[in-house]
Amino acid sequence: MNNRFWFLPYQSNISRSRRVLFHAINHVGLGHINRAIAVAQWLQAALPDLQILFLIEGGEDFIEPTGYPWILIPGQASEYEHAEQIARQTIEVFQPDVLIHETLLRPPLHRAAQDAGIKQIVMGSLGEALRDQFRHHLPLLNEVHQLIILQQQTEVLPADQNLIARYHGPTLYAGPLVRYKKQPHNEMLREKLGLNPEQKILLITFGGGGWDIARSLLNTILAAREQILSKHPQTRLIVIPGPHFSGDLPIVDDFVRYVSRFEPFLNDYVDISSAVVMMAGYSTVNEIAAAGIPAVCIPALDAEDQVGAGGMGEYAQTFPNITVSTPDPHLLTQHILNALERKHDFSAIQSFRQRAEAASQKIVVSILRLISN
Repeated sequence: MNNRFWFLPYQSNISRSRRVLFHAINHVGLGHINRAIAVAQWLQAALPDLQILFLIEGGEDFIEPTGYPWILIPGQASEYEHAEQIARQTIEVFQPDVLIHETLLRPPLHRAAQDAGIKQIVMGSLGEALRDQFRHHLPLLNEVHQLIILQQQTEVLPADQNLIARYHGPTLYAGPLVRYKKQPHNEMLREKLGLNPEQKILLITFGGGGWDIARSLLNTILAAREQILSKHPQTRLIVIPGPHFSGDLPIVDDFVRYVSRFEPFLNDYVDISSAVVMMAGYSTVNEIAAAGIPAVCIPALDAEDQVGAGGMGEYAQTFPNITVSTPDPHLLTQHILNALERKHDFSAIQSFRQRAEAASQKIVVSILRLISN
């Protein structure tokens, strides 16, 4: 399936609803497409009749359950001509008010939007992919209408701020970004998984799961089964390592109660968990911080440069519910046992979610203002 496409045809005799076209890349993690979905959700919460369409480079299983229509496009430079044809046809039919590029400004998509007179935004969190846009594609970047950095300015290194300042248009720093959260249905999911309220749920997730270290981390946790059960006999494991996880999945038994390489609504499983073990990029840390659930964080290898001088580990440790660990089996097991003893920490949730909502509103207002002007 190469698309899930729906749109409301334009009729000149009625007021036309606003339309936003997103371009979202996919990577070893899920941060890029997750951020694009989060912004789409906040936009639609503010403007319910807003029409949204995604151009994606993979991640169909991730976006399909959100209900957003999507079209798959190639991301390789050798297929740029085909990508441009798709983009031009999509713009002609969908007639978006704005095209939002998540991190990468692909030249064929930019040309198609520019030729059609469509306003464009580049948004993203700091990392090498976004830095490369400033280092190697600054003239192209300076042709878009707005830049949105999905982080607080204080989280961005001075050297990166200097790089960003080379962009000539308006720049908005706004973070942290988390998904628009609806009322969870915890008991329904527990019942579906055959879990009772007395059981502790340990959720194992590695984001995209494409790192080699993810396999050894899962093996370490499975090997700690006896230690975990001896101290917390009601503990049950949910294993959702990620769509790019290349290792063998464990067999479901009395301890491992649910296994799935990928779940599009991972936050539903976070909400029912007693503790979480995760490989962490910027988006994952923010989602777990907002939940207040005790968590053990092993920073993702490509995430260390995403948040200031201290790296992802130092950023994660600013949240009272998150403990930063290492792949060392003894230390990781001890941190898991400690996390299972802790209660949900609501001390920082309210202020964090207030900051996240304020950031989301700044992003929404900025995008809608550009559409309206």
